[in-house]
Amino acid sequence: MTADEAIAGSGPLPATHPRQRIGALRRVPGYPQLLISSFIWHTTRWGGLFTTSYLLAELVGSPILSQAVGALLFAPMLLGGFVAGMISDRLERRKLILAVQLLLIPVEFAMSAVVWAGVVQVWMTLPFMFLLGIGGLMNMTAQRPLIYETVGPDLAPRALTIESTAQAGSSMFGTLVGGILIETVGMGAGFAVMGVLLVVSAALLWHVPTPRYGGRRSGGTFSIAAQLAASAALVRRSPRLLAMLGITVVMNLCMFGYVPLIPIVAGDYTSSAAMIGALAAAPGCGQITAGIGLSARHLERHGLVFAVGSGVALCGLLGFATAPALAVAFLALFVSGLGQAAFGSMQSLLAIEAAGETERGAALGVLSTCIGAMPIGMIVIGVAAESFGPRTALTASALLGLGGLVTVVTRRTGLLAHNPLPGSGNT
Repeated sequence: MTADEAIAGSGPLPATHPRQRIGALRRVPGYPQLLISSFIWHTTRWGGLFTTSYLLAELVGSPILSQAVGALLFAPMLLGGFVAGMISDRLERRKLILAVQLLLIPVEFAMSAVVWAGVVQVWMTLPFMFLLGIGGLMNMTAQRPLIYETVGPDLAPRALTIESTAQAGSSMFGTLVGGILIETVGMGAGFAVMGVLLVVSAALLWHVPTPRYGGRRSGGTFSIAAQLAASAALVRRSPRLLAMLGITVVMNLCMFGYVPLIPIVAGDYTSSAAMIGALAAAPGCGQITAGIGLSARHLERHGLVFAVGSGVALCGLLGFATAPALAVAFLALFVSGLGQAAFGSMQSLLAIEAAGETERGAALGVLSTCIGAMPIGMIVIGVAAESFGPRTALTASALLGLGGLVTVVTRRTGLLAHNPLPGSGNT
């Protein structure tokens, strides 16, 4: 059954009705397994980031070190986005993702073993986070095109919104589980559980069939120079893609570097690992709430949703940086999560809309490289937090981000226009 047949066979409601589309997604062969596998994979990555950040806070308590290690989670996107996109367009994506997951399983258990044995050292967190970051790179350049090609262009906007919501839920679930495991069982258990979850994710992915909308793979040899030229041409012909990439750089420089600082800022309110985990889960709560709403609506302006969501996320970060109490901090991060849902769910979709059939991996490779600005932002925020305090650093970062967002939107107003026709590949 293809996605078109799933839509046609889902009852008397109009094909554009939200319930019709969501019901059709459930009937696409392999999509439910792919969605659950993706959720679990995201959980291991965010849970690993929180557990490692908490471990570093216990070992050294240095904001700049926490930021540097957190930056390694996103460094592969900056260093390997173009190459990963090129590989994704040439190899079978499901097998590529599966190979990365099988590589990460022993890494998680090895980290758990050294923590439980009491021999963990700070340097061990560096390769661990970098390897987790490779998983994030593969998710962006291979998993999201795989979702698109599994469900088809008609169902892709809703499927990618659900994927973004699942990622949000995984960040909430991963941090909550990490905090509870640390407090009740020990830090080693946090890493061990992530390893078990990766086994489950790989088993589900194994049963996902070949996508029906995969199209043809790019031919030719592996040439980084050719990939760079093709990516540059893709960006030049799509003003909407260029605007989205600009906002992506702004957000990754100024917004998302706050995550490793949550345990440090939370120390002003509480010493409970479970409560700190709950605070870290607040953005995920907001993302799930907004994601449910977005997935139930037919959106005519993906770029507008993307831009407004970016602004809401930055305002929430500003509120977190200046919050006088734990409850206010939770509310601010929840509001930020609402915006992050709109930003994240539209980001990959805008990139794929701009790409041709054999350019999806390339488009998401360019996007991954822009997301790779996050390590730079994390280091800068970490240095500022070390020098002036984490709250001051986050306040300045949020204000700079809002200024950058306004600059991009006012100069590239085409981002706010109606969506292009499906398959135009030139937006």
